Amino acid sequence: MLSHPALRAALKIGLAAALAGAWALSFRDVRFIWYPLLAVVMCMDETDTRVMAAARGRVLGTIGAGVVSFLVHTLLGGWVGLTVSLLVVVPLLRLMRWQAGLATGIVMCSMLFLVANYAELNWLYVVNRTADTLVGVAATLLVNALFWPVNRLAEMGQLDRQLRGVLGHRLEAIRRQLKDPTAGAWQASQPIVGSRLCQQLNQLVNDELRSNPRGSAQRQHWRQRSLLWERINHHSLQLQRLGQLLPPGALASAATPWLERLPALLGPNPTPEVLGLPRRQRLPDLAQAQGLPPLLLLALDDELQRLTRSARSLALASRGKGGPP
Repeated sequence: MLSHPALRAALKIGLAAALAGAWALSFRDVRFIWYPLLAVVMCMDETDTRVMAAARGRVLGTIGAGVVSFLVHTLLGGWVGLTVSLLVVVPLLRLMRWQAGLATGIVMCSMLFLVANYAELNWLYVVNRTADTLVGVAATLLVNALFWPVNRLAEMGQLDRQLRGVLGHRLEAIRRQLKDPTAGAWQASQPIVGSRLCQQLNQLVNDELRSNPRGSAQRQHWRQRSLLWERINHHSLQLQRLGQLLPPGALASAATPWLERLPALLGPNPTPEVLGLPRRQRLPDLAQAQGLPPLLLLALDDELQRLTRSARSLALASRGKGGPP
């Protein structure tokens, strides 16, 4: 069965294609209905930013390739004309910063010179083909704006809560492993889960900031929060791997209050006491008393310091203007 996002994407592209086809049939100048349908297929995406970028590239590539092909066709034809057109279109689109339309421009030039029915070019033909593309682009933009719009801010907040849960569980497993001699086998969440959530959050933040640079995402410091989540995920994984090198309950008898408040670092409302940097202990004495490698404890303490600093910065960024408490 299709997942909810896949079903939503299928319905959106189906509605956009139906709307573009209906509009194309209602206009006398639209002779090739597959042009609007091709524009729908190439432009539709679940992310508003990508839809706008693809639509812009489709229109600009069609216009650039149509104008250049018409001018070259007055002098040359066949594969020679196609070669000359491509030698002009590609640098022209790059010079005008229309790189998004390169693929469309190359396809358009190839069709106009290699398909027999398109050999007789004129300005009206170029205008009509641009209009065909605009019909598909307009249908795509309309359906994307009206049906199942993506609320990226809500999705970012949900990913933020999932990361707190996943990484909080990881920190609790670390505390249990180091303090409880009966913890037994290492119980920790899969590393790929946190990394996947961080990647999804980073993608959503990038899309939101590109589409609305001065919106709520900027005021709520989502860029900083996304980067901090990646750092927290990395340092917690490092702390986890170092803890795996120690026997269960290795620090059970040591005075380590920081270890007890470790899971609360990523809580919804961490207190200043929880976010305070753990005081560096006399590691050689602790290693000698517990019979543990001093360099291993030093590495553990270093990762803990980095993790705490990142968690404190995340708490400050989350309390910024418009952010959650």
